[in-house]
Amino acid sequence: PFRLKLASHLLPPTMAAATAAAKPLGGSGTLRRQRRQGVGRSSLRERTVSVYLALLCLATFGRGAQSWATNGHERIARIAQDLLKGKHRDQLRSMMHGDLVDVADWEQKMTLKYPETAALHFHRQEPEWTCAGLRDAALGLQHLGDKSGHIKCDGHLAEGGSLYCALAYFFEHFASDTLLRDFPKPELPINTPKKLDAIRNIPASDQTPANYLRWLTGLIGDLHQPLHWLKEKDYGRELKLIYKDREYTLFQFWEEEIPKLLPNPPAGSDYSKTLDYRYGSEASRWGHKLPTEHFREWAKQVAEATCTQVYSAMEVNHADGTRSIDNPFRADDALVQKWTNLANEFTAVGGIRLAFVLNEILEHKKHKAAHKEGRGVHHRHRSWKKNFGTNAFIAVIIVPLTLFGLRFHLQLGGPGLMQFVRGHLKT
Repeated sequence: PFRLKLASHLLPPTMAAATAAAKPLGGSGTLRRQRRQGVGRSSLRERTVSVYLALLCLATFGRGAQSWATNGHERIARIAQDLLKGKHRDQLRSMMHGDLVDVADWEQKMTLKYPETAALHFHRQEPEWTCAGLRDAALGLQHLGDKSGHIKCDGHLAEGGSLYCALAYFFEHFASDTLLRDFPKPELPINTPKKLDAIRNIPASDQTPANYLRWLTGLIGDLHQPLHWLKEKDYGRELKLIYKDREYTLFQFWEEEIPKLLPNPPAGSDYSKTLDYRYGSEASRWGHKLPTEHFREWAKQVAEATCTQVYSAMEVNHADGTRSIDNPFRADDALVQKWTNLANEFTAVGGIRLAFVLNEILEHKKHKAAHKEGRGVHHRHRSWKKNFGTNAFIAVIIVPLTLFGLRFHLQLGGPGLMQFVRGHLKT
């Protein structure tokens, strides 16, 4: 019988359970017992193949469990797409070979096709941070990144193949070096990895600029799913949650159920105007830092919400000062509504931030093309004060020194500039 290798920790519960149930069929001891009990080789093979074909169907058509599921990513994509105007939307459609909404399920498709890429969608650091460390710095426990909540790709504050570093890696594939120099230098270096091990063995046909842009959009969506930032309790997979007599893991509930509960965005121009206004005010504030720096700040915000609004709402405080979470934990409507409101805000701001990053990529693309053609392009990050200072230095220092040098050269008997030019013209 053939074997289908699946990473059980990436599968939905139904698939993981089916995998566990299928394991005895492949065991040699079980095989011998079944033969003694009269189970024929052909019958056993048929049962084994049936189980694995069922698993294959689940893997192909089942709902994945490694990102906001399609509902969450599609919601973020729709908001971003509405904020992209005119030719910008057309340019991005050309770059991605599809609209944002069309590729909302890209991440799930790639994770099923290349399971090793699942690691890109979660934060990891050494040592791992905890909510206790976030609550009380005096305990000396680990925070997200450093004590200020800042992360960088140094293998310590963030592993090179984890969520933040993957965001930086894919973004910088579209960045213009000349434009990057116009931004203030980050206070804490990014240390963007030169390569990602998770995509090392992926064929070149799937490592294209269009696919890199699709990966980036999916990762920005994952950035706004709180449980992706805290490995404690295996990103919530170790906690059972019961809601309306159905059992989930906390991770599964946030991935698959919360997006289903989100209200439909209001229809009409008023909502679009509200989004446009919010985008404009945020973009003007974000525009003077690199997106890779913003990824760091946004991660800090979402990670804090993981502790203060997700886990803290489940905790029981004990008389000795300790805290614990019932497992399984029973969620009521009030808590689920609170989480739904939080997810609603994170998907909205996620869409706004995605639109901002994509517009920045278009700006970088324009500068790359201009630099290749030897043209200069004005950009808001260029400081007129800095440019004025450079020109003033040239006018006050360089030009007088040059004229003085030419005058001194003439006084020593050297040919004047016009004599030098006429001499070359004759030759």
